[in-house]
Amino acid sequence: MAWTDTAICYGHPKAAPDEAALLAVMDRWQVERAWIFGYDAVATHRFEEANARVLALAEKHPERFAPLGLLNPLHAETEVPRLIERGMAGIKLLTGWGNWISFENIGRYVLPMAEHAGAAGIPLIIAMEGVIPLTGGSLSLPLQVKQHCPKTCLVLDHLWSNLGWEDYLAFAREHPDVWLTLAGMPQRLLERALRELGPERVLLGSWYPETDTDLVTAQIERAWNHPVGAAGQFAENAARALEGRAAGASG
Repeated sequence: MAWTDTAICYGHPKAAPDEAALLAVMDRWQVERAWIFGYDAVATHRFEEANARVLALAEKHPERFAPLGLLNPLHAETEVPRLIERGMAGIKLLTGWGNWISFENIGRYVLPMAEHAGAAGIPLIIAMEGVIPLTGGSLSLPLQVKQHCPKTCLVLDHLWSNLGWEDYLAFAREHPDVWLTLAGMPQRLLERALRELGPERVLLGSWYPETDTDLVTAQIERAWNHPVGAAGQFAENAARALEGRAAGASG
Protein backbone atom coordinates (compact mmCIF):
# COMPACT_ATOMS: atom_id res chain seq x y z
CA MET A 1 0.00 0.00 0.00
CA ALA A 2 1.33 3.45 -0.94
CA TRP A 3 1.55 6.52 1.27
CA THR A 4 -0.15 9.90 1.21
CA ASP A 5 2.08 12.87 2.05
CA THR A 6 0.00 15.85 3.17
CA ALA A 7 2.77 18.45 2.85
CA ILE A 8 4.72 18.70 -0.40
CA CYS A 9 6.27 22.07 -1.23
CA TYR A 10 5.60 22.66 -4.94
CA GLY A 11 7.91 25.30 -6.38
CA HIS A 12 10.52 24.98 -3.64
CA PRO A 13 13.97 25.88 -5.05
CA LYS A 14 15.50 22.64 -3.69
CA ALA A 15 12.66 20.34 -4.73
CA ALA A 16 12.22 18.30 -7.89
CA PRO A 17 12.45 20.88 -10.68
CA ASP A 18 9.36 19.93 -12.66
CA GLU A 19 6.23 17.81 -12.74
CA ALA A 20 7.86 14.70 -14.16
CA ALA A 21 10.70 14.80 -11.64
CA LEU A 22 8.26 15.22 -8.74
CA LEU A 23 6.19 12.26 -9.88
CA ALA A 24 9.36 10.19 -10.21
CA VAL A 25 10.40 11.08 -6.65
CA MET A 26 6.95 10.18 -5.36
CA ASP A 27 6.99 6.85 -7.20
CA ARG A 28 10.43 6.03 -5.83
CA TRP A 29 9.23 6.71 -2.28
CA GLN A 30 5.89 4.91 -2.81
CA VAL A 31 3.86 8.08 -2.31
CA GLU A 32 0.61 7.56 -4.15
CA ARG A 33 -0.90 10.95 -3.37
CA ALA A 34 0.35 14.32 -2.18
CA TRP A 35 -1.26 17.46 -0.86
CA ILE A 36 0.65 20.27 -2.56
CA PHE A 37 0.92 24.00 -2.00
CA GLY A 38 2.74 26.77 -3.84
CA TYR A 39 5.83 27.17 -1.71
CA ASP A 40 7.31 29.83 -3.98
CA ALA A 41 4.69 32.26 -2.67
CA VAL A 42 6.45 32.15 0.71
CA ALA A 43 9.19 34.33 -0.75
CA THR A 44 7.33 36.20 -3.48
CA HIS A 45 3.83 36.59 -1.97
CA ARG A 46 2.55 36.01 -5.51
CA PHE A 47 -0.25 33.84 -4.25
CA GLU A 48 -2.33 34.05 -7.41
CA GLU A 49 0.45 32.61 -9.56
CA ALA A 50 1.48 29.94 -7.06
CA ASN A 51 -2.10 28.79 -6.54
CA ALA A 52 -2.70 28.68 -10.29
CA ARG A 53 0.28 26.34 -10.77
CA VAL A 54 -0.90 24.06 -7.98
CA LEU A 55 -4.41 23.90 -9.43
CA ALA A 56 -3.08 23.17 -12.91
CA LEU A 57 -0.95 20.28 -11.65
CA ALA A 58 -3.82 18.81 -9.64
CA GLU A 59 -6.19 19.13 -12.59
CA LYS A 60 -3.72 17.27 -14.78
CA HIS A 61 -3.14 14.49 -12.21
CA PRO A 62 -6.20 14.46 -9.93
CA GLU A 63 -5.41 10.98 -8.66
CA ARG A 64 -1.94 12.05 -7.49
CA PHE A 65 -2.34 15.60 -6.19
CA ALA A 66 -4.73 17.50 -3.92
CA PRO A 67 -4.28 21.29 -4.19
CA LEU A 68 -4.06 23.47 -1.08
CA GLY A 69 -4.68 27.18 -1.31
CA LEU A 70 -2.28 29.73 0.19
CA LEU A 71 -3.19 33.33 0.78
CA ASN A 72 -2.28 36.49 2.58
CA PRO A 73 -4.31 36.04 5.78
CA LEU A 74 -5.17 39.73 5.79
CA HIS A 75 -7.33 39.04 2.71
CA ALA A 76 -9.00 35.94 4.10
CA GLU A 77 -12.59 37.17 4.02
CA THR A 78 -12.61 37.58 0.25
CA GLU A 79 -9.87 35.17 -0.84
CA VAL A 80 -10.91 31.96 0.91
CA PRO A 81 -14.34 31.75 -0.81
CA ARG A 82 -12.64 32.41 -4.13
CA LEU A 83 -10.05 29.68 -3.56
CA ILE A 84 -12.79 27.22 -2.61
CA GLU A 85 -14.75 28.13 -5.73
CA ARG A 86 -11.63 27.51 -7.85
CA GLY A 87 -11.39 23.97 -6.51
CA MET A 88 -8.89 24.03 -3.67
CA ALA A 89 -9.12 20.86 -1.57
CA GLY A 90 -7.96 22.63 1.58
CA ILE A 91 -6.75 25.97 2.91
CA LYS A 92 -3.23 26.18 4.35
CA LEU A 93 -2.25 28.95 6.74
CA LEU A 94 1.46 29.71 7.12
CA THR A 95 2.09 31.47 10.41
CA GLY A 96 5.76 32.41 10.22
CA TRP A 97 5.43 35.81 8.52
CA GLY A 98 6.25 38.42 11.13
CA ASN A 99 4.50 39.14 14.41
CA TRP A 100 0.93 39.49 13.17
CA ILE A 101 -0.74 36.75 15.25
CA SER A 102 -2.53 38.59 18.05
CA PHE A 103 -5.93 37.82 19.61
CA GLU A 104 -7.46 40.59 17.55
CA ASN A 105 -5.93 39.43 14.28
CA ILE A 106 -6.88 35.79 14.86
CA GLY A 107 -10.48 36.90 15.25
CA ARG A 108 -10.34 39.29 12.32
CA TYR A 109 -8.47 37.12 9.79
CA VAL A 110 -8.10 33.48 10.83
CA LEU A 111 -11.56 32.68 12.14
CA PRO A 112 -13.19 33.68 8.83
CA MET A 113 -10.83 31.22 7.13
CA ALA A 114 -11.97 28.50 9.51
CA GLU A 115 -15.63 29.36 9.03
CA HIS A 116 -15.41 29.23 5.24
CA ALA A 117 -13.42 25.99 5.27
CA GLY A 118 -15.89 24.38 7.65
CA ALA A 119 -18.86 25.46 5.56
CA ALA A 120 -17.23 24.00 2.44
CA GLY A 121 -16.34 20.73 4.19
CA ILE A 122 -12.60 21.04 3.59
CA PRO A 123 -9.71 21.09 6.08
CA LEU A 124 -7.97 24.13 7.48
CA ILE A 125 -4.29 23.27 7.79
CA ILE A 126 -2.33 25.49 10.19
CA ALA A 127 1.44 25.31 9.83
CA MET A 128 2.44 26.02 13.40
CA GLU A 129 6.16 26.45 12.63
CA GLY A 130 7.04 26.88 16.29
CA VAL A 131 5.27 30.24 16.29
CA ILE A 132 4.35 31.88 19.59
CA PRO A 133 1.69 34.60 19.18
CA LEU A 134 2.16 38.00 20.75
CA THR A 135 -0.18 36.91 23.56
CA GLY A 136 -1.74 33.64 24.57
CA GLY A 137 1.09 31.16 24.14
CA SER A 138 1.93 28.63 21.46
CA LEU A 139 -1.57 27.12 21.27
CA SER A 140 -3.54 30.35 21.24
CA LEU A 141 -4.22 30.14 17.50
CA PRO A 142 -5.62 26.58 17.22
CA LEU A 143 -7.43 26.96 20.54
CA GLN A 144 -9.39 29.97 19.30
CA VAL A 145 -10.19 28.15 16.05
CA LYS A 146 -11.57 25.17 17.98
CA GLN A 147 -13.58 27.37 20.31
CA HIS A 148 -15.22 29.38 17.54
CA CYS A 149 -15.40 26.77 14.75
CA PRO A 150 -15.63 23.42 16.56
CA LYS A 151 -16.88 21.53 13.50
CA THR A 152 -14.18 22.72 11.09
CA CYS A 153 -11.69 19.98 10.23
CA LEU A 154 -8.45 21.24 11.77
CA VAL A 155 -4.98 19.94 10.88
CA LEU A 156 -1.94 21.07 12.87
CA ASP A 157 1.05 20.92 10.55
CA HIS A 158 4.79 21.73 10.52
CA LEU A 159 5.19 20.95 14.19
CA TRP A 160 8.94 21.39 13.97
CA SER A 161 9.56 22.55 17.53
CA ASN A 162 10.44 19.44 19.53
CA LEU A 163 9.84 21.31 22.79
CA GLY A 164 6.42 22.34 21.49
CA TRP A 165 5.25 18.73 21.33
CA GLU A 166 4.39 18.73 25.03
CA ASP A 167 1.86 21.46 24.23
CA TYR A 168 0.67 19.78 21.02
CA LEU A 169 -0.02 16.49 22.79
CA ALA A 170 -1.80 18.27 25.64
CA PHE A 171 -3.94 20.11 23.09
CA ALA A 172 -4.66 16.83 21.33
CA ARG A 173 -5.83 15.22 24.56
CA GLU A 174 -8.34 18.05 25.03
CA HIS A 175 -9.41 18.05 21.37
CA PRO A 176 -9.46 14.43 20.13
CA ASP A 177 -10.94 15.41 16.76
CA VAL A 178 -7.85 17.38 15.64
CA TRP A 179 -5.34 15.91 13.18
CA LEU A 180 -1.59 16.22 13.86
CA THR A 181 1.09 15.70 11.22
CA LEU A 182 4.32 13.79 11.73
CA ALA A 183 7.51 14.80 9.95
CA GLY A 184 11.22 14.40 10.64
CA MET A 185 11.64 14.31 14.42
CA PRO A 186 13.55 12.36 17.08
CA GLN A 187 12.54 8.70 16.94
CA ARG A 188 11.49 8.45 20.58
CA LEU A 189 9.33 11.55 20.24
CA LEU A 190 7.66 10.12 17.15
CA GLU A 191 7.04 6.85 18.99
CA ARG A 192 5.48 8.74 21.87
CA ALA A 193 3.27 10.76 19.53
CA LEU A 194 2.00 7.60 17.85
CA ARG A 195 1.45 5.91 21.19
CA GLU A 196 -0.48 8.80 22.75
CA LEU A 197 -2.44 9.87 19.68
CA GLY A 198 -3.17 6.44 18.28
CA PRO A 199 -3.10 5.42 14.61
CA GLU A 200 -6.28 7.23 13.56
CA ARG A 201 -5.32 10.78 14.46
CA VAL A 202 -2.05 11.27 12.59
CA LEU A 203 -1.01 12.35 9.11
CA LEU A 204 2.30 12.20 7.26
CA GLY A 205 3.52 15.68 6.33
CA SER A 206 7.16 15.72 5.28
CA TRP A 207 7.37 19.23 3.84
CA TYR A 208 9.56 17.77 1.10
CA PRO A 209 12.23 18.91 0.33
CA GLU A 210 12.74 20.08 3.91
CA THR A 211 12.69 16.36 4.75
CA ASP A 212 12.63 13.51 2.24
CA THR A 213 9.39 11.60 2.59
CA ASP A 214 11.08 8.20 2.66
CA LEU A 215 13.04 9.19 5.77
CA VAL A 216 9.82 9.97 7.62
CA THR A 217 8.04 6.82 6.45
CA ALA A 218 11.03 4.75 7.61
CA GLN A 219 10.70 6.30 11.07
CA ILE A 220 6.98 5.60 11.14
CA GLU A 221 7.42 2.01 10.00
CA ARG A 222 10.00 1.44 12.72
CA ALA A 223 7.62 2.76 15.39
CA TRP A 224 4.44 1.14 14.02
CA ASN A 225 2.68 -1.41 16.21
CA HIS A 226 -0.83 -1.85 14.80
CA PRO A 227 -2.59 -4.57 12.78
CA VAL A 228 -3.31 -2.29 9.81
CA GLY A 229 -0.25 -1.41 7.73
CA ALA A 230 1.15 2.05 8.35
CA ALA A 231 0.94 3.27 4.74
CA GLY A 232 -2.67 2.15 4.42
CA GLN A 233 -3.68 3.76 7.70
CA PHE A 234 -2.01 7.07 6.86
CA ALA A 235 -3.58 7.08 3.38
CA GLU A 236 -7.01 6.43 4.90
CA ASN A 237 -6.51 9.18 7.45
CA ALA A 238 -5.52 11.66 4.75
CA ALA A 239 -8.57 10.77 2.67
CA ARG A 240 -10.84 11.37 5.67
CA ALA A 241 -9.20 14.68 6.51
CA LEU A 242 -9.53 15.82 2.91
CA GLU A 243 -13.27 15.18 3.16
CA GLY A 244 -13.39 17.54 6.13
CA ARG A 245 -13.87 14.72 8.64
CA ALA A 246 -12.60 14.81 12.20
CA ALA A 247 -9.71 12.74 13.47
CA GLY A 248 -10.30 9.61 15.50
CA ALA A 249 -11.99 6.27 15.01
CA SER A 250 -15.43 7.85 14.69
CA GLY A 251 -14.21 10.77 12.58
